[in-house]
Formats: sequence, structure tokens, C-alpha cells
Amino acid sequence: MKKLLAAFVLFLCVAEISAQPVVISVDESISRNSQKSLPLAIGASLLLPGMGQHYLGEETFVKAYVWTDVVLWVATFGSYFFGERQIASARSYASRYAGISNPPSSESFLNLLGDYRSRGGVDGENANPDSDEDYNQAMIRSGYAIDKDYPFDEAHTWNWGSSDNPETSRRMSHYRDILRNYRISRIAFQVSIGALILNRVISVLDVMRIYRSTSSSLAETSAARHLAIFPEFRPEGPGATLLLSF
Repeated sequence: MKKLLAAFVLFLCVAEISAQPVVISVDESISRNSQKSLPLAIGASLLLPGMGQHYLGEETFVKAYVWTDVVLWVATFGSYFFGERQIASARSYASRYAGISNPPSSESFLNLLGDYRSRGGVDGENANPDSDEDYNQAMIRSGYAIDKDYPFDEAHTWNWGSSDNPETSRRMSHYRDILRNYRISRIAFQVSIGALILNRVISVLDVMRIYRSTSSSLAETSAARHLAIFPEFRPEGPGATLLLSF
């Protein structure tokens, strides 16, 4: 009797299934980018981070990528031009207070102007300056020719004045501050360049992740189909739910 009842219930379920349409739902998000080009998306992100995501229809972090890049470009150009202005300021200041005519823009030479009080002797009380005050004296005492690194001419000769005058020491200190600002700007410039590169690397990796998860075609996922039947007993009659997933 129980077997007969079970067979009858199964018959009703099959009849109910055959009487109802089978609806198969496919998640289109997994294949919405199957016709798009991954190299094009990567190229867009390398050009401007966030554009690859925009191309693939993933808008969540597009503004974050774009505005981050804008800020980094502003920081890059700002730090570069600030550094160039500091170099120009250092050269002008040395020409005014150290008596050097049109000094070179070489960072290493400009640093020498801040390290040594003069080249060729200091006017005033310091007729015989110590090696830590005069560049030529330091080279001679180290066993080098005075023109080993730089020619001894008007463009490479300077004199801040005697250390007995506190004002000359303050001027040298201010000159060193200008060069310190330049070095800080160079560090900021290099960090900004590195951050621009990093922003692009992160954007490209994100584009690759999005493309992998949204470019699968139905043919590629057909091997992963799953079919499940769930019997149901409703007030209007027994039935079943057919679930086909990809």
C-alpha cells in the first residue's frame, strides 16, 4: 500500500512538472565582457587608471582611481617646479652674497658653496682659513690639485666672507636651507612618480580580476552545469522545482 501511495505521489509530481513551464535563469554578469578586449582595458588603465574599469562597466572605484591619479600628477609637477625654483633661488642668493658670477646649476657644486666659506681665501680677518672653511685649502691638504673637479675660474670661485662676521654665517645657513628645500622637493618628486606607477599597477591588476570574473561565455561554463529537482507540496497540489545552474 505504501509503495502504491509513493508511486501515486511521484506520478502527481511528474504531472505537475510537465504542466508548468521550466524557467532557466542565467547570470549574465559572468559573460558581459566576453566580447571586450583585455589588452585594450589594460592599455586604458595604463593611460589613466580607472578607464579600464570604466571600459569593462565596473564603475565602483573609477572616480577613486582617476582622482588619485590627478592628485599625484599635481604633486609630481608641483614638487618638480618647486625644486627648480629652489635651484634658481640658490644660484641667485650665492651670486648676491658669495660673489660668484653665474654659478653652475649642478647640485654637487651648489652643495660645495654651502660646505665651504670660500675658494681661494676669505677676505677680512681670516687671511689663512682652516681647511673646513676654504675649498682650495681642503683640496691641497688632501693631496689634490685645486682644479681636480672644477676649474679655478670666475664661475667657480666664491667668498661668503669671514666667519668673524655673524651675518655671513647666517647667510650661509639660509643658503643651506634653500638647498635642503630642494632635496626635499626631489624626494617628493620621486615618491610621486613611484605612486603614479603603483596606481597603474593596482588598476591593471584590478582590471584583470574584473575581466576574469565577467568574461566567461556560456559555452565555457556549460561543463559546470548543475541540475537539481526539489519536490514541493502546495495547497493547490503537489509539484517540484527544477533548478538548472551554470
